[in-house]
Amino acid sequence: MSEQKNQSNPLSAYFRAPKMYLDIPSSAKFYTDDICATPESGEFAIYPMTTKDELMLKNPDALLNGEAVSNLIKSCVPEIKKPKLLFSADVDAILIAIRGASGGDEVTVNAECPTCKELSTVMVSIDSSLATMESLENEYVKELSNGLTLVTLPFTYGSTIKAGLASFQSTRSMQAISELTDDMERLKAFNTSFVKLADLNFEMIIDSVKEIRYTDEDGEIGIVSDVKQIRQFLENTDSVTGKQIEEFVNEINAKGVKQSVYIDCQNEKCDNQFDAPINFDPVNFFTGS
Repeated sequence: MSEQKNQSNPLSAYFRAPKMYLDIPSSAKFYTDDICATPESGEFAIYPMTTKDELMLKNPDALLNGEAVSNLIKSCVPEIKKPKLLFSADVDAILIAIRGASGGDEVTVNAECPTCKELSTVMVSIDSSLATMESLENEYVKELSNGLTLVTLPFTYGSTIKAGLASFQSTRSMQAISELTDDMERLKAFNTSFVKLADLNFEMIIDSVKEIRYTDEDGEIGIVSDVKQIRQFLENTDSVTGKQIEEFVNEINAKGVKQSVYIDCQNEKCDNQFDAPINFDPVNFFTGS
């Protein structure tokens, strides 16, 4: 008994405690137990960040490869074991909740008026942002013009990380390309960078497609869910169908928490009202707020 008492930390009463509880957009209905342990209430306990978490968010490499955000989520939402396998909409909501649990309900948003270019500053409520959250449906279905039925789900956070890293690398490439003096070399390098981004966008569409349904000669509904067959179809379909699929995938990946705020321009001579994006990107959202 005395040994147990000696082993207990006298500071344990001062350890962090949950500051809020969150029902994520997917309600965790798509995830297996190895990805997250869903509480009976359906609401995940959100703990505030530790000093170690904050230091990790200052590591550029860890932010780019997603490790900083992944470790942050595992630290602040212990029930979640594999954050990279969550949908991006869930990760967005979780990050907003962690920001609220760690830094209070209000976040400063600076936005330039598109009419007069005046900079307006408004305070956005974390709770209000989370209140705009849309629940994710079991699947999203679209009838294509060629008679096929597309069934999709949102991107995983892992795919979003790849997109962010590719965008960063593309920006770096564009800077390097601008320094090339030979026009042919510059054009070749630009085409290489463009092809890489196009390939990544294609892979993300494949990641989002759950299945494609068709009607066979006997009028029966068939289902194709094999990734290789879906890839083969997307590589060989016409541009009109491809555009329909791309637009639908982008549409469903905009669901989750509303990432904009309506602002009245603060310039007395301008009566413009406009939507401004709320930057929930971890680099700015946690370290710049």
